[in-house]
Amino acid sequence: MRWRLDSWIMCRRLADPLKKVVIGNTHHLEQKENFIKVKRMNTNEIVKAIDAHHWDYEKEWIPSYIETLEEDGLRAIKNPRMNNVFSNKVVEFSASNPDCRMNKWRKVKTFFGENSFSLWLERSQSSLLSPILKADGYEVTDRYDGLACMLNNQPAALPQNREIRLTDVEDEEDIQSLVEVSSTIWGYQEDQHEKLFDERKSYITSPYRKGGYILARKNSKPAGYSNYRFSSDGRTMFMNGGGVLPEFRHQGIYSEMVNFRLDHARSKGAILATCQARQGHSSPVLKKLGFKQYAEYDYWVYNR
Repeated sequence: MRWRLDSWIMCRRLADPLKKVVIGNTHHLEQKENFIKVKRMNTNEIVKAIDAHHWDYEKEWIPSYIETLEEDGLRAIKNPRMNNVFSNKVVEFSASNPDCRMNKWRKVKTFFGENSFSLWLERSQSSLLSPILKADGYEVTDRYDGLACMLNNQPAALPQNREIRLTDVEDEEDIQSLVEVSSTIWGYQEDQHEKLFDERKSYITSPYRKGGYILARKNSKPAGYSNYRFSSDGRTMFMNGGGVLPEFRHQGIYSEMVNFRLDHARSKGAILATCQARQGHSSPVLKKLGFKQYAEYDYWVYNR
């Protein structure tokens, strides 16, 4: 089954990469007067927006080999070319009836076959499914907070650290640095680097893309990365990945990448920024920067 996006509302073109002029080490965004009139979202809409970062992609760009499993209360994504738990995941699993839960779990295991996969489950879903998952050798290895920040067109703080340089990833040299940095942070195997490079390049060069990658350097050395993507209706920026190399942590790099993306979101007229942030890591930082918690997720992986 091909990836399905139910709402494809092009309020304005968001495919443009993040435009900037670098003066010294201060980044100024070329802003466009493209604002969406709706300025408020209720709590239910915000939670849905937080969840949507797993599946609200540009339908024209999604590779033909990506597979999805979608039915009421169940959503899973499979990338047969990347045998890792980040690319293959269950992002929704809800069933109040025990027999229904077991039936859905069988469908999930059949869908993924020999591919390793993870489950990102909202806490109430996770509690119901926990006995089945534990019996099959899965365990919770991390917890994530579903965070969001209402933008309200307020100006974001500009980067202050002159040793840190943030650039939009565009050429092959930067893509290679992006792959190396992200692989170190997330533990991607070296034999997957070429596939990661090809996927990142495919997205970055796509005319349909509504997001991008940012590479952070400190004293000219790659130090971290982050990425972002706008929702199909343009109201939300998904801050759906990022990290800093261990030797560069606690130096303000992550916070500056957050502010950089928030400034870009405001310039495009988005009203909300969301992130599923790891507890004890990025979540406390984002909360200090004004994000509020609306949900909590358990991250399950096979561990036998």
